[in-house]
Amino acid sequence: MHILVIANPFDTATRIGYYYLKQFAHYAQKQGYDVILQKTPDLITLAEALLVYNPKLVVANGHGGYKSLAVGNQILIAVKSFDEATKRKIVGENPEWFAGRIVLLLTCNAGKTLAYKLVENGAKAALGFKQPFIFMSDEARDPSQDKLARPFFLSMLQTGLQMVKGKTFREACRITRDTFEYYTQVAEDQGDQNSAKYLSFDAQNLVCVGDGGVTI
Repeated sequence: MHILVIANPFDTATRIGYYYLKQFAHYAQKQGYDVILQKTPDLITLAEALLVYNPKLVVANGHGGYKSLAVGNQILIAVKSFDEATKRKIVGENPEWFAGRIVLLLTCNAGKTLAYKLVENGAKAALGFKQPFIFMSDEARDPSQDKLARPFFLSMLQTGLQMVKGKTFREACRITRDTFEYYTQVAEDQGDQNSAKYLSFDAQNLVCVGDGGVTI
């Protein structure tokens, strides 16, 4: 069984995301999955990976609009339209590429429209965030040392982590929300009001659509 992970450390936010998605990839491999990690993806390499490996789970980190997800300067997942979030006109689309798959859009905004469009075009389930995914960071050069960012990314990754352990999409999404709530309470107890505020914000904007009973 194959899992496709898409991530590229091209700026501060995605550098942290790349670190955590590598950890997820290693964990999934230990659970017996074959993981393809695309660090320098473009549309051609994405299409080839989907065709050759037929991954049942696709996990993507990058920068999201309401109707698109970009990694570096490449728009990889999109529906044809004007994207109000990125102020870009999108002339091509490919939601049908993800038919029959579970897609986790670990980025800003893509839960507003893109996640729904994927499911409308045959994806079994999709996760995203309706608004920007906001996280705190101490801007450590080494993401493994960034203690402020850790609860945000551990929460965001729970859906993937739980699904590779055999949970259904519905169960994994519930645990993801519970994890955000747990770290919100931890931050409040520690007097970190900013982290608590943004963890709660991210949880409120988490979107899970599609077949809740699906597993990898």
